[in-house]
Amino acid sequence: MGIRPPLRALACVALAAAALAASTGCSSVGGSAIRTGPHVPPYSGPVAVFAGGMRPQGRDLGLVEVHASQSEGTLETLFPLFVKKVASIGGDAAVIDGVRASFQIVTRSRAESYSFGCGYNAVCVGTRSTPAADEVMTVTMYGRAVAMREPAPTNAAPKEAPAAAPKGAPKDAPTETPAEEGAP
Repeated sequence: MGIRPPLRALACVALAAAALAASTGCSSVGGSAIRTGPHVPPYSGPVAVFAGGMRPQGRDLGLVEVHASQSEGTLETLFPLFVKKVASIGGDAAVIDGVRASFQIVTRSRAESYSFGCGYNAVCVGTRSTPAADEVMTVTMYGRAVAMREPAPTNAAPKEAPAAAPKGAPKDAPTETPAEEGAP
């Protein structure tokens, strides 16, 4: 006889939901970059990387943190994201102050399906929910963004205004500027 029609519909919905979740994927990779220094535009060139004990010459721009859990929590995953976050706040140098791993027990509900005989030549399907505890490892890389390059000029230097003409002098009379005062 198999699965009863209402249960078959429920099983199809559950299977479709599981397929949707698997196809969209969930990523634990993330991070942030917080400006603590001057505002500079994002940097698009190569980024130099320094270990925490080394101090590059330049201006501190901000703090950077990236993280990922479980199998995504590798240096191969975190390092490019760290450099990208540094460049996003204008840094051309990344200082990695540390990498740490933390572990947390996460409880989730796990659904189990089972079948059982429920009459003469009939099989029924049941579902039960049981708690499951998993240990989740999260790897975090943290450090600073630094600008070692000279900042690009934002505006040209303002020109000095010419000295005012003495009182009583005609408006079109020549005036001396500070650079001309000592000239012969």
